[in-house]
Amino acid sequence: MFDPESLSAALTWQEFEGLAENAFQSLGYSTSKNFRVKSPRTEIDLLAWQRDVVFGVDCKHWKRTVGYSTMNKIGEKQIARCKTYLQNSSCSKIVPVILTWHDENLHILNSGVPIVPINKISDFVLNWESSPLKICSVEKRKKRPRKARSLKKV
Repeated sequence: MFDPESLSAALTWQEFEGLAENAFQSLGYSTSKNFRVKSPRTEIDLLAWQRDVVFGVDCKHWKRTVGYSTMNKIGEKQIARCKTYLQNSSCSKIVPVILTWHDENLHILNSGVPIVPINKISDFVLNWESSPLKICSVEKRKKRPRKARSLKKV
């Protein structure tokens, strides 16, 4: 049986990002790796989209788990990157995701960012919307119409 977690351990971080890209593509998603925004300068490891769903994926190919505080900071940074992406794209919503090569003790951060091990990516992608947990999605703010200015008489 194919075990993505075992395979991931032997990969470089670049190959791990490629494995993540292949996983999304096998589920029918279009992808773009290492998406960069110039202002402010930021990068999303992997974008995966299908119809109106876009995932902004931060691929973490760590040899060991990190602490709760570190994971929360990583989640907040991924939300910020996804907000920047929205400002520079035509999509209206993006779901920030942290993808790991091994199972973390946490599955969702306080911010709602999911931590998904590579061996559970298919299950996550197929079922995230029906999850009982509150999963974060960043939505583009709708522009409010400007109030009409009244002309002053001189």
